[in-house]
Amino acid sequence: MYFTSLLATTASLATIGSAAVIPKEVTASAADAYVGDLRTYTQFGCDVDNQGVGTFTHSMTSSCNVYAESFASLYIHMGPGWQFRAHMKADCSDEGLVIDSTTNAALAPIVCNNQTSEKGPWVAYSVYPVTA
Repeated sequence: MYFTSLLATTASLATIGSAAVIPKEVTASAADAYVGDLRTYTQFGCDVDNQGVGTFTHSMTSSCNVYAESFASLYIHMGPGWQFRAHMKADCSDEGLVIDSTTNAALAPIVCNNQTSEKGPWVAYSVYPVTA
């Protein structure tokens, strides 16, 4: 009886331990699929005061997204079929600057973009599907 209990306990611990080691396959739903990433900086040049990386998904498109802190430069990387605009107004009521627009099957190149307007830094962004 003791041997059976020990064997059952060992088997269940082995099962729990192996389950923790095997990574889950993460799949995004079609409604919230990956669209792109951005990395923002408080200074020009994309190399000083890195604010971190943000990912935007399908549910974040076609709307205004206020960023946590204002930013003066950014790197952007997107899948095909999207246009990214950086805005100086938190409600995106300004036209915004088109940072990138991807129309072909290749991902957009990752390039540094600087805010050059004297009106102030960027504070929000919007991503919309590219229209023909």
